[in-house]
Amino acid sequence: MASKDEDRIDFDKLELELNAAVEADSKYWRENDAKFRALDQKVGSYEEFRDIVLASHIKPLDKGDKIQEHFNQPWNIAAAKRLGSDSGKDAALIKQDSHLPKTNQELMRDWGRYCKTAEERYSLLSKLGCENLRKIFKTGIEILGDIFDLFHKYEKTDVQFCLELLETLTKAERFGLSLDFLSKDEKASCKKMFEKLRGIVEKDQLDTQAKRIEELEKLYEIS
Repeated sequence: MASKDEDRIDFDKLELELNAAVEADSKYWRENDAKFRALDQKVGSYEEFRDIVLASHIKPLDKGDKIQEHFNQPWNIAAAKRLGSDSGKDAALIKQDSHLPKTNQELMRDWGRYCKTAEERYSLLSKLGCENLRKIFKTGIEILGDIFDLFHKYEKTDVQFCLELLETLTKAERFGLSLDFLSKDEKASCKKMFEKLRGIVEKDQLDTQAKRIEELEKLYEIS
């Protein structure tokens, strides 16, 4: 027979779960609105588009608001809360499969904050795998240029994994938009990345992969 304690509803826990769900839903629509607002403003680069989305939680000052003369509060409060005594612990946790990022926002956070070296970034992508990355990049590829640069410069790049991921990225809903917002340097990294891959497969006489590279170059608009 169940005890009274077992039958008792934990309203505090339910409230926390409800608040978390409301906040997640609010964040989704807030960032979604920011994306459309950035497109309407016809921003000049993908970095500017990304900054508008990442700063969507920041509210403008009202006329009556005043800023203290010696103001030392960080503007990006949401990001600042994650920094502190637990930052080293969080960096270690993402190296474990159970703490890998599950959303685009989480990947952006871990990519920029904890994965500083090419080896760490490549390891993160490898652990996530193409199937998980397909879900994460479903609505946007904010680190597309970084991925080009990584695959171009990282010496231990696995050609098979690289080609699979590049093909996965083309299936993202905003893949075309992501290409349009690439900077000149990012486009140059993309071209160098494909040159590197082509050199590897030609050296190893991998005809099947050479044809696959040719098809991907068309999708990534490499002339």
